[in-house]
Amino acid sequence: MNIPVILCSFNSCRTLGSTLNCLATSTLPKGVEWEVLVVDNNFTGRTREVIEEFCRRLPGRFRYLFGPQTGKSFALDCGYGEARG
Repeated sequence: MNIPVILCSFNSCRTLGSTLNCLATSTLPKGVEWEVLVVDNNFTGRTREVIEEFCRRLPGRFRYLFGPQTGKSFALDCGYGEARG
């Protein structure tokens, strides 16, 4: 079973790192694969850098996506379209 976790983020640099840390340390039962897609919902600041650090540390587990149209629905659609699970 493959489970995608889609995080839609807009200017959330302050809290994003701790959220991704919690996800990075999560464990699931054997046979369950999962990935975290963080959708850049056209935000500013260091948020992209935070996401890319996790992508480098845990390749294959975290993925960065850019959703050019602002709004949670658009960000979720972007994530759904790229999810592997």
